[in-house]
Formats: sequence, C-alpha cells, structure tokens
Amino acid sequence: MKRTGILMGWLMAAGLVAHAQALDTTKWPPLTDFSAEVHFWSADGFLFDAIPAGQGASFIDTLSILSGGDQVTTDVVVGGLAAKKSEATYFNIADEFFDFWPDVPVIDVLVLYFANSESKRTNFGFLLGQLGNLQFRGGYTFESVTDQYQWRLFRVDNTGGWAGNLINPSIGGSNYGGVNGGTIRFEQSNGLIIRAVAFGPEGVFGEPEDINVTTTVEFNPDNYGIMAEWDINKGIKNGLDVYRVTGGDQEIVESEGIGPAEDKRKAIRPALDDGTDGTRDIYVNWEILNEFFGPTSQPSARFKIVAEYYDDPALAGTVFGPEAYYSVGNQIAFFPAAQRTTLEGSGKWREAVWYVTDVKLTGVNVPTQAAARFVFTGPVYISRLRLGVIRTSGIYEGVDPIPDVYPFDPDPYGIYAELDLNTGLIDNLDMGGNGGDQEYFIEDGIGPAHDKRRAVRPALGEGTDPNFDRFMNFAILNEVFGPSSQPNAKLKMAYDYYDDPALAGERFGPEVYQSNVNGVLQFKFYPAANRLTLEGSGEWRTVAWVIDDVNFTGVNVGPQGAVRLWFSDNGAIYISRVRYAVIRPKGKYAGVDMLADIEPYPTAVEMWDLY
Repeated sequence: MKRTGILMGWLMAAGLVAHAQALDTTKWPPLTDFSAEVHFWSADGFLFDAIPAGQGASFIDTLSILSGGDQVTTDVVVGGLAAKKSEATYFNIADEFFDFWPDVPVIDVLVLYFANSESKRTNFGFLLGQLGNLQFRGGYTFESVTDQYQWRLFRVDNTGGWAGNLINPSIGGSNYGGVNGGTIRFEQSNGLIIRAVAFGPEGVFGEPEDINVTTTVEFNPDNYGIMAEWDINKGIKNGLDVYRVTGGDQEIVESEGIGPAEDKRKAIRPALDDGTDGTRDIYVNWEILNEFFGPTSQPSARFKIVAEYYDDPALAGTVFGPEAYYSVGNQIAFFPAAQRTTLEGSGKWREAVWYVTDVKLTGVNVPTQAAARFVFTGPVYISRLRLGVIRTSGIYEGVDPIPDVYPFDPDPYGIYAELDLNTGLIDNLDMGGNGGDQEYFIEDGIGPAHDKRRAVRPALGEGTDPNFDRFMNFAILNEVFGPSSQPNAKLKMAYDYYDDPALAGERFGPEVYQSNVNGVLQFKFYPAANRLTLEGSGEWRTVAWVIDDVNFTGVNVGPQGAVRLWFSDNGAIYISRVRYAVIRPKGKYAGVDMLADIEPYPTAVEMWDLY
C-alpha cells in the first residue's frame, strides 16, 4: 500500500475574504477517533503522514481511484496541491479490504475537495452494492465556493449491508463489492476536484455539523451583470471591447464587407503577418470594461463564450478559440486545444460556443480585466463576441447567460428514426444491449387474436440475473440526428405497446437521460408521475412523450441513445414499435413534428418542468 508524500502547503486565492472558519485541511478533522478502523486514499499520501505518532493502527490506505469509461479521472495540481479531477458522471473508489463494510450499518464518507464554481451542487449521491443488490443514496450537497480545499462529511445509510457485499462474484465489475470495479461510487461528480477520501464507521470523524462548514466570500453577484457583448458590426460595447494594441502578438485587422453577399459585415481578425512589427499576431483579446462582472477578487467562475465568425471557404480547416486564462491561485491555465473550433468552409456566418471553467478575471496580457485570450491558426474574422458568467449564488444562480445560441447546422441530418420489430424495419433505430439491468426478450404472437405481433419486453425476473432487469434501451444508429456534441434536442418518442388485460395497473415510461447543462453532461430523470399506467384494454396502443433537453450520448447504450425506459415490478409490457422524432428550432425542418398525429402523454413536458 502506498504511504508516501508530504503535504505541499496551503494556498488561498488572493483578495478573498472567507467567513466561517473552515477546518485545517493538512490534518485529519480534529474529532477523528484514531482507535477506529478507517480506509482512505489521499493524493501524495499526505493523510498517512498526518496520522498522529503512535495512533491510527487501523487507519489504512486501501482505497484507490478508478478511471475509464464513464468514471474518468485526471491528475491535476490545483492551488499548488495534487488532486484527482472527475471528468465524468461517476467517481468510483475501490477498497482492497471491501469485505469490512457489509457489517457497518452507517458509513461516514469524508471528502477533501476544492470548493470552486465547478463543485457546487445539490444532486450528489452514492451508489452502493453490486448489480442485483444496488442502493442509491442521494440528495447530498456541496455549497461553498471559495477557491480553497475544504472537508465535507457525508453520512451514508448501509443498513442493508450493500457496500462491499459480493453476493454474486460472477457479475462483471463486482470484484470489490460494488459496480464497475469499485466499492462505493460517487454519482453526479462531474468537475469535482478531490484530494482525499476516507471511509469509516458512523461518528469516527465527528458529526457532519462539526465538519460541513459552509464558507462564503464577500461578494454580491446581484450587483453585477451576467452577459457582456461586443458587436463591431452594430457598434455595441456593452461591458466588453476588443483589446487594441500596437506591437506585440495581439494586433488585429479591422475590415468592412466581410461575409457572404447577403450578409456583409464589419469584423476583425488577428493581424498575423500584417501587424506593425515582426511579431506574428496569432492572438486576439477582449477586455472587460468597468468591472462589468464584478471585482477581480471574486471567486473563479464558469464562463460561456459565444463568437460569431465567418466560416470562410478559403479557410476550411483553420482552428481558433480560447487559449490562455487566469485560474485559481492566480495561475495561468490553458483551454483544451481539442475543444477549439475548426472552420468547415460553409461560406456563412456561424456561432461557436465554448465553456471555460474556473476563470479569474485577471486577464492574460490585458491591463484591466479579461476572461480568455483567443488563438488562431489563420485569419478568421469575428464580428460579435458575447461573454457570460454562470453564477453559483444570487438571483441568477445556474441561469444560462446566453440561452439563444444554436451552434449547429441541423440541415444535413434527419429528424426521424424508427424500429418496427413486427415488420423488421430498422430505420436508424435498434434495440440496445441485451444484458445487465436492461435484459429483454423478443417474442412472436403477442397481442389480441386479430392483431398478433412480434414484440419485445423486459426480462423482469426471467433474465440472467432476476433481480434487476427492469430497464429497456434503444440505440440510435449512424448519427441520424447528428453528433452528440450538438445542442440539446427536443425529442418526441412514440411506443406501440400491448395494453395487456393481465397487466392492468402496471406502469412504464421514460426514466433517465443525459443533458448538457451549461457545458456539463448530467443525468436527468423524467418525472415518474408522468409515466403511463396500463388500462388493460387488450389492444395495441400508442403512447408518446416529449422531452425538451436530450443529449444523444445516451445512458448505457451505444453508439448513441436517448432516454432509457423503466418498467414497474410486474410490468413485462410488450413493445412492437418505437419512433423518435427530433423537433428542430432552426433549419429547413424548423418546427416539423414527424409524430404530430400523436398527442404527448400526459402533456408535452417543458424543460423547466424537469428541475
């Protein structure tokens, strides 16, 4: 077991004033009982070194952080200290001594995390047990946004002995008594930066109220704006302006009449070799005017940047976008090069959108304030830039500051897909994987005597493992609706189902899907109250649901998917036909509903109803 490393120090972001004293993050919490058994992991092994001499004989560093698939982590250095960053929905932890936990009715999970704009959330949770014996414990929160490391203690019910309980060793990924190779899985962990994790019996670290101190910073975001705009074509400078210099590598060229014949604009581009000196000008900067978003000392924040650029046919393949910015600890960070925009050469003005995390407003090579400097591989013209901050408190908390952006051309893609098991039609839609918790059976001769069909049903107790096969999924083929990187789609889903008299009262309907929320993929759950209850008419019927904010990454299905179906305990309900229709907000199919003849059940669900 690795027990090396020395704590490197504590770095507080300059200019912040925090209220409510947080605990020392170089040591175990002060009420820790070192006579108990605790399993832990810490970056650099600093928690092992923090065990008092002669104590903690049963404090063992047996935890390890997994990575891969939907539980990707990366090694980062934040505030001068090593940590792990969760890059996906799950953060999975394996315990070498996992068999200790089934006999512990309440597990205290202690986390040392970086309290920044990315960490604040109300939907954090834990998944305990292996497939067939799963329990989810959710509703936990992170509140502080201080750009500091802080302790957080979560009390997790394990009365059923789920964690670490290897009931069926034959189930894949359960070798440490959990799922996907772990013991306890953190859920909705996207963006969390974690420096240490420890598992212990209830009370071993003290009580949650002893540790979970919510710290605040002297900053009222309601006194400032959330969206600044510069538009050189219309002469708009609302809190933002392009930064003009003579000399250096940030010179620009301003031109008239840029763009297609029907939409000529005034615009700017990087000077490249057309500057006033011999320096190649590959950068463009925009300065924030008059502290539009507030003082530089405020906590770091997630920014949304939208640029309108001319997608010049002569520059197809040229790349541009955010590059350098100041982040926590007043350190320069770099936006991932792979996430910049590549010109396609459409000959149109287009929008590009980027989300930049943990931005401090110090600015790179700007004397006042700025967000992110841009870099260009060619002379791309920009006519308009909007800069928005996603607040973590105040009246605009969580509000999208630039909601009207649609950086995607839908016209090359379809708006309809269908799977009809009875006729054998597979029109860019097919069954998802047949296994795990979404095992199914396809059978013939289903339905009333006058309308027998081939149809599919969930295994529900008759599959490989009878304890957990209550879901069904469908795979979207050939990127028929476009890539998963497109904006969230409004999706109408229609299912032909057998309204079996023997199943009257049983229910089915949409359950979980993925959605892009301010640049972060998150799981969302369709309201359970809006699922369908069978009436038992003995006929084939059709039901449709509409969800406004679906991302096609899918949940446990590939290559793409939409919304997973849920079925009640005895609801082995047969489905013969599935149809998906995307209702576009723009393009040649704008507003077209290929399933317009089917009324949604119970009514169309608008995006704001899902929060």
